[in-house]
Amino acid sequence: MVKLTLVSGRKGDNDTLVLIEARNEPLSFAELLFIMKNYFDSEDSYYPVSEGYIGKAMLQNALNEVANGVPFDRVLERYGLKKKAKLNVEDRRRK
Repeated sequence: MVKLTLVSGRKGDNDTLVLIEARNEPLSFAELLFIMKNYFDSEDSYYPVSEGYIGKAMLQNALNEVANGVPFDRVLERYGLKKKAKLNVEDRRRK
């Protein structure tokens, strides 16, 4: 069973993070959408369009780039995430 826990982030009052406990189960599409909705809401609250930021549009742009085939490392670099991204990925797929 996947457990999603909302916790306060460090960026500001409405910054929300989603902790994931998966116990060797894949995330469902509904769970992924829940996570993304919270990321969008959090980004929008911390970088509001009304104050001249692009808010959640930057997150959407990055997702669109990945979805349209821009190499993942290039997207991370473009959004200043390459040094911050410490992905712990183990590939267990059958080849």
